[in-house]
Amino acid sequence: MESLVAQIDSDDLPPDHVPKVAFGSMDFEVFGEAEKLRGGKAIEVFIYASHAKGEQPLNPEVTWRGLYIGYVGSRRGRYPGKLICRPQSTATDPPTWAVFWEVQELEQLKQPIPIGGLRGKNKKTNYQARFIPESPVLIEYP
Repeated sequence: MESLVAQIDSDDLPPDHVPKVAFGSMDFEVFGEAEKLRGGKAIEVFIYASHAKGEQPLNPEVTWRGLYIGYVGSRRGRYPGKLICRPQSTATDPPTWAVFWEVQELEQLKQPIPIGGLRGKNKKTNYQARFIPESPVLIEYP
């Protein structure tokens, strides 16, 4: 969230810049499939904060949502865009990412969504109540 505030407050970005956050991933295949499915449109994403500080619930929950606007390939493992779009918590990350997926309108949900209430794309049943996503997954829209 701090990267969004920094972008809003920045004098170095053009006035028509729409704030976004870029998250690193090695799952380029997932994002390749997402690109085919979305047909160039922004799509809603739900984010489970896997490295959140504090106590985690016994049954994991999605706590953030945003609009996925696409992904870009890394440049030697680093984000090729403006670093202001990366969360401050990633400043010490090693340069290991294959792609960076970009999200606009990131916001914390008022009511978390239990992961056990979500179903993976082309799956017959919902995830188990204690399923912890360790990487991006495509889901059927709830």
